[in-house]
Amino acid sequence: MDEEYLEIVDENNNLTGERKPRSLVHSNGLWHRVVHIYFFRIINKEIEILVQLRSKTKDLSPNMWDTRFGGHIKAGEKLEQAVVDEIREEVGLNVNVRDLVEGEWRKQEKYPNNEFIKVYYLEFKDDLKKLKFDDGEVQKVKWMSFSNIKQLMDEKPKEWCGKSNNFAAIIRYLKFK
Repeated sequence: MDEEYLEIVDENNNLTGERKPRSLVHSNGLWHRVVHIYFFRIINKEIEILVQLRSKTKDLSPNMWDTRFGGHIKAGEKLEQAVVDEIREEVGLNVNVRDLVEGEWRKQEKYPNNEFIKVYYLEFKDDLKKLKFDDGEVQKVKWMSFSNIKQLMDEKPKEWCGKSNNFAAIIRYLKFK
């Protein structure tokens, strides 16, 4: 399999015109773009997040629980196509970008993985059996409440990647829905 190329951005998320292989981007701490998708549902007026146990073979945060799905925006790929492609590749769902709630850009300075993250949210009302994990990136998934996620992240931080403070936008969105 050929290595994917990523577009390089500066520290303000402006394209530089450079394209580099993913391995070089990560090993050299170059700024690049990714998409993150948070799946949520509302049960008895409580918001739950779909969490995933990442594959043991992932290069970043293997065998850890994660609250989001997503991946790199490949060189030449439009943002909207990247988010739809990542959902299809990771969980086997075909969605339209209009089905997603668009969130903000986040800057994550975490050398060597310096990223600008475009966040999306998907309210998922279907059965989890509709999801397919054919790419080997996800071991299993389960629904968890915000409070349970936060508690487990606090108690067992080495079992989780990411932070529990990423849910404010979901809450804001639902208040105006």
